[in-house]
Amino acid sequence: MAHSIDEQVDAVSDRIATFIVADLQWEGTTQDLLGPDPVELPFVLDSTDLLELAGHLEDAFGIRIEDEEIVAENFISVRRLAELIVEKQSGALSP
Repeated sequence: MAHSIDEQVDAVSDRIATFIVADLQWEGTTQDLLGPDPVELPFVLDSTDLLELAGHLEDAFGIRIEDEEIVAENFISVRRLAELIVEKQSGALSP
């Protein structure tokens, strides 16, 4: 089961990185965001971009990101954001 969760996190990570590069027009690459030493999002996106990203994630993944969850530790990397989304989706599916 853990393997499929890792695959879900990888797939979500790819979608987030693509959004940051394509829609937020960040000048780096998706590999910069997904590599072994990923860029920390709070250092490359301004607060407006972070809020736009949060809104996109809610719409794209059918989740709710509470205001108190929009903190550096959750937005530190694309991978951490993807983990948060997969956790929320898993919780949403539980009875």
